[in-house]
Amino acid sequence: MKVNLSLILLLMLVLTSAYSRVVESDDKLSIIVTPPNNYNAKDTVHIVGNFNNWALSGSEAYLLKYTEGKLVTDLPNIQQDIFFNFVRNSDWKSLPSRKTGNSLCDFIHEKNDSVHQIKVKIPAWKDEIPTKLAAKTITGHVQTIEKFAMPQLNRVTDVSIYFPPYYKENTQQSYPVLYMFDGQNIFDDSTAYGDEWHVDESLENLILKGELNEFIVVAIANGPRRWNEYNPWDYKSRDTQIEEIGEGNKTITFIKDSLKPFIDKNYRTKEESTSTGLAGSSLGGLMALYGAMEYSDIFGFVAAFSPALAVENMAGNSVLFEALKNKKKMDSVKIYVDMGKDEYGTYKEVDFLHKLLLESGVTEKNLKLVKDDLGRHCELDWSKRFPEAIKWIFNE
Repeated sequence: MKVNLSLILLLMLVLTSAYSRVVESDDKLSIIVTPPNNYNAKDTVHIVGNFNNWALSGSEAYLLKYTEGKLVTDLPNIQQDIFFNFVRNSDWKSLPSRKTGNSLCDFIHEKNDSVHQIKVKIPAWKDEIPTKLAAKTITGHVQTIEKFAMPQLNRVTDVSIYFPPYYKENTQQSYPVLYMFDGQNIFDDSTAYGDEWHVDESLENLILKGELNEFIVVAIANGPRRWNEYNPWDYKSRDTQIEEIGEGNKTITFIKDSLKPFIDKNYRTKEESTSTGLAGSSLGGLMALYGAMEYSDIFGFVAAFSPALAVENMAGNSVLFEALKNKKKMDSVKIYVDMGKDEYGTYKEVDFLHKLLLESGVTEKNLKLVKDDLGRHCELDWSKRFPEAIKWIFNE
């Protein structure tokens, strides 16, 4: 049989060309974003993430193109979990949000060899006036005391108290108490900055299913000077690079000297340290750890979700790490701490925290470290980790 070499060469060229196009397609992730209804085509929108060091400018920046009502671009398909977000007009205050103004978490694209397109819908921008009211989402029995006096800080705050399902009927029973920072984010979507923690829903579910012992939660709303009031030590400002005075000691003093005595007097609580704890996230997690470091005789357990480990003193050192290196022993405290992979890119910082806590006398049995490979720095992910954290604290 006579072989047509020209035909064979032509077929090889066609197949090679088709294969090249497939490879080229596989090497890209197409980003297709539906912007808010009122989107102004003159605005610029960048996609930023761990794929480009969160860059808004330079060779690593990715500017989306507005075409046919969508914002589009292509990213290299690096075949790893991608954390990303969008920034409008190069302003980090202009990030995606819900129509209620509640912040959204960073977006996630989990590694998937067969997916080459990411579709995202942005409801609104954080720096715009909300067009919708957030719903009230309180579940169970939550009482709010408005304008509770904080003499140590010369202001007032709102305090919300969650009572377990059988608190009213079990009149002879006393309960442990967990004090939580950033209280407006704990129970109610209508007061939350971003997503709420769903602490009330989680506890109702776990307690009624018999998976968790009952306890009271006291949520303390933060104030306009959160960075000062949630920093136990003097620190270098992120914006001005000058030294700011930390007032976290006043915040903890308020809890132990004003709020706790009021709660113990008016409600059926177990007052001892083994039944009193602190919990918070980010700077609130930093405060929870500080409370255990300074007042382990009052706060016997803490849960620090994504504690702020990057707060530095003027010498450029972590304020928490420096304090722990010089800390007295904390052998009686039970500590839960976690961190998401998205937050620092590695677990080096939280591993070092774990090491310092052990060196401070916290026992292996009383220390639990959780690493969340898909974890982000937001309430949505803290709420997901909360049930297991709280079960470890109260049931073991």
